[in-house]
Amino acid sequence: MEVQVNKKDIIEAMKNVQLQGKWATTTGLSSKSLGEYAYFETRDNELLLVNSDDSTTAVKSIPAEIEGEGSFILEIDTIKKYLTKMDDEITFVVGDTVVMQSSGKKATMPIVIRHPYGGRITRFLNYWPFSFEEELITVFKMGEINLRCGIQIKGDVFHNAIDACEVVNHGIYKMNFIEEDELSNAKFIISSDRQISSYQEEIEYNATVGESSTVLFSSPLHKFFNKGDIINVFIGDDQPVVMITENSAIIRAPRVGD
Repeated sequence: MEVQVNKKDIIEAMKNVQLQGKWATTTGLSSKSLGEYAYFETRDNELLLVNSDDSTTAVKSIPAEIEGEGSFILEIDTIKKYLTKMDDEITFVVGDTVVMQSSGKKATMPIVIRHPYGGRITRFLNYWPFSFEEELITVFKMGEINLRCGIQIKGDVFHNAIDACEVVNHGIYKMNFIEEDELSNAKFIISSDRQISSYQEEIEYNATVGESSTVLFSSPLHKFFNKGDIINVFIGDDQPVVMITENSAIIRAPRVGD
């Protein structure tokens, strides 16, 4: 199998699915990433990059020219190390190893036998491609998850809100959607509360649909998105958070308690 991609596209996608950022610990925020390995799968003219742990699964699609079909798994730090040395167009030749080639440059990387959360990845990819509505009018359905509302926001707005919440140094965030009524428009609030220290921000949105819902989550979900993205956010009371763009999707388990 051969896969040709643009260097900028794959570096950006690797950064997204690595989800490197500030995660909640018992002592506050600590810098780490979602996981060590990335799962790659070809679909028509796209290459999917996927990462997962026991609470989060994320997939990003990039355009690709593909000969053959299949999947492979690589260690993220290894591929990132070699990517920086390559030129703009990169070809992956997949066999017993993965060979990365670009303008006379060549790097050989070992294939990881299995992703530690391969089952979660397979189940998540059963929904791919995820339905992304440019004009949000319906609540996304995913298996038995009881998603009750959707909010469309911009990537830079989401980045700025979580960055501000991180000042609290708690690492646990609340999404609260309050549906429109006779007296007021709908509201979408992101906040973090740590006893006497707290921050909340009413988020500017493009569109909303559904019923009032609240969910807690922990993890730097904003690191999965680029600031130019348009994101459809779907939540339900104490349900997983599902966030979808035109070429990506992420699911994060809810936080129980605060």
